[in-house]
Amino acid sequence: MAFAVSFRRNQGNAVVAPDWRGVSSRTVEAGFILIIALAVLVGGREVLVEISRFPVVALFALLVLGSLEALALRRDIAQAGTQARIRISRDVAFLAAIVAAAAFVFAPARWSIGSAVAAVEFGLVLELLGRVNPR
Repeated sequence: MAFAVSFRRNQGNAVVAPDWRGVSSRTVEAGFILIIALAVLVGGREVLVEISRFPVVALFALLVLGSLEALALRRDIAQAGTQARIRISRDVAFLAAIVAAAAFVFAPARWSIGSAVAAVEFGLVLELLGRVNPR
């Protein structure tokens, strides 16, 4: 991850503005994935508790997300490539998180809320690994 920022100077030798042309898009994406992972780590449990207060809506939303993730998993299995294993593992982790979240909404238990957050974190780490090391 190359990170280079140069500052321009005007005639008075004062710093004007940073020049962000040296920052790659992969670095920016990796930074935002890290921010999302930290947000899930800090507030993921609370979000899951809040959506469990509306079980019908939550289960419907989780069903829609699960079906979309299953379609993404099918697509990633069909596509071969250097990143196929990481993408498939990421999709399976997100599916496991959706199943654990649905289990918590249906019948709240301590194991399901923790496993949902852990599976999302694992999926985000795999996504970060795929972005940083694109081989």
